[in-house]
Amino acid sequence: MTKYSDPFVEAFRDFLNGKTNEELAIYVNNEFSENMPVGYFFRSYNEMPQLEQIALKECKGNVLDIGAGAGCHSLILQEKGIDVTALDINKGFVDIMEQRGIKRIVHSDIFDFNKGRFDTLLMLMNGIGFTVDFKGLERFLSQAKELLNPNGRILLDSSDLLYLFEEEDGSYKIPLTGDYYGKVVYQIEYKNRKGEPFKWIFIDYSTLLQYAHKMGYKCELLYANNFHYLAKLTGE
Repeated sequence: MTKYSDPFVEAFRDFLNGKTNEELAIYVNNEFSENMPVGYFFRSYNEMPQLEQIALKECKGNVLDIGAGAGCHSLILQEKGIDVTALDINKGFVDIMEQRGIKRIVHSDIFDFNKGRFDTLLMLMNGIGFTVDFKGLERFLSQAKELLNPNGRILLDSSDLLYLFEEEDGSYKIPLTGDYYGKVVYQIEYKNRKGEPFKWIFIDYSTLLQYAHKMGYKCELLYANNFHYLAKLTGE
């Protein structure tokens, strides 16, 4: 749900115009991390990892896809006949999703959105990362209570970045000074043009569990693969 995604939008437009072999360069904390095929954001259900397939199967009732991006998850849910609303803060993404045929789209910051209640809030590709820090996480979890129907659920995935601090002997050395180790700064480059840096957070499951309980949610681990996991939050 980043506000700084012009390189994303340009890349997505190129993809829809037939340039399907382009890549995005991903920078993390001012260092190059990886090249990512633009086509990854347009993947089909069969191309999705098991975690995402499980999450889509867990979607119940009417769904709000928060930070929908290019709309790959919303499109799959729509094709399955599920009542889904795709929400994104980026107008360029909204235009892309309209072009792809997604029927119900909202251009909004989630914190400004208060129209209707939903049975499922879906946040894939570490969508919870937009909260930036734990204060933002609490704010979102509070907001979510106003958006969820009784017995509603939040489905989200994230990663524990602990593996980045693994030593040769298998132990982990986390700096004792500084902020939470899951906070990062992203920057996206496309065709030698970089977007504005933006903050993101990866939340380890134990910390998510702590904040979920603090904010009045039950938290269930649905899937885990190494340091990546899928969780379901429901009201207590």
